[in-house]
Amino acid sequence: MPLVNGKDLLLPAFKEGKAVGAFNANNMEMTQAIIWAAEEISKELGEPVGVIIQVSPGAVKYAGWSLAAGIVKIAAAETDVPVALNLDHATEIEQIKRALEMGFTSVLFDGSSLPLEENIRLTKKVVEICHARGVPVEAEIGKIPRIEDYFTESEIAYLRSIPPAEAVRIIRERTRKSLDDLVAKPEDAEYFVRNTGCDFLAAAFGSIHGMWDDIWPIRLDLLIAIKERVRIPLVSHGSSGILRTKKDAERKGIPLLEGEGTLLDAIKFGGVAKVNVATALSVAFIDGFIETWRANPSEKDFRKLGENARNKVKEKVKEYINLFAGK
Repeated sequence: MPLVNGKDLLLPAFKEGKAVGAFNANNMEMTQAIIWAAEEISKELGEPVGVIIQVSPGAVKYAGWSLAAGIVKIAAAETDVPVALNLDHATEIEQIKRALEMGFTSVLFDGSSLPLEENIRLTKKVVEICHARGVPVEAEIGKIPRIEDYFTESEIAYLRSIPPAEAVRIIRERTRKSLDDLVAKPEDAEYFVRNTGCDFLAAAFGSIHGMWDDIWPIRLDLLIAIKERVRIPLVSHGSSGILRTKKDAERKGIPLLEGEGTLLDAIKFGGVAKVNVATALSVAFIDGFIETWRANPSEKDFRKLGENARNKVKEKVKEYINLFAGK
C-alpha cells in the first residue's frame, strides 16, 4: 500500500496506551527485515501492525535522498501493512524541505542543541512548512546524550564484556549528574508544545543514545509529569539501551531506583507512543554478517552474508513489536 501518514499510526496508539516501533533502516536488507517482521506479527495477531521506517541525514549521506527514500517507498507499496516514512533527527530546515519533496510522511526536527527560544522559533517554522503539506512534526527538547560522550571506545568495549548490573553501576556513577541536568523540564515541555504546535514530542527522560544492550532504566516519574502537561504522543529516543520490562531488570540483576522504570512502563504509563530503535538493529545486522563470515571465511557471495544479517534484524524487530503488543 502507499505510505501512510505518521499521525494515522501514532494517534490511535496514543489513545490506546500502546506504541508503534520506529526503526532506522540504512539499506535494502534492513528495510525488508522491518517490513517482513511487521507482516509476520500481523499474521500472528490477525490484524495489521504498522511500522515507521526512519531515514536519518546520515543514511541520506550514505545512500542519497532518492535511493534512501525510494527503497522504503517501493517496499511499502508491496506490502499490506501500514508503513510511514520518517526523517529522523533533521537539524536543518533545508533537510525538512527535501524530505517533503521526497514524500516523507512525518519528520523530526531536532533543535535540542539550541537555546529553548531558538528551538521554539525554528520548530514553529518547520511546523508551518510541514502542516501546509499535511505532514506531522516531531520535535525534541532536553538533551539525549550518546554513550560516547562519557566513555572511550575501549571503556565501552569493557562495559560490554561485564555483567549488565555492573555495567549499569559504572554508567550511573559516570553519568548521574550530567543526565539530571540534560533531561527535559515538564514546564519547558508544556511551554514548547504550546508555542510550536508540534504533533509529537521527544522529551529527554534519561535515555542514552548508542547503548549496545537493553540495560538502562529511565526516569518514569519525569516522563509521567511531562505527559500530564503536554497531552500529545511522546517519543522514546535511545530505546535500544532501555530496559524493556521489570522482569528483564530482575533477570539481569539491575535495581530500579525510586522514580525509575522500563520501556514498557514508559508506554503504559508515560504516554510514549513512538519508540525509536536504531542501534539494536545495527548491532543485529553486524552480528549476523560476521557470524556467517566466521562460519565460512572463504565465502565470496555477499548475499549469503546479508541474508543472515537481514534475518537477525527481522527477529530483533519482532521482539520489539511483540513488546509493544504486550506479548
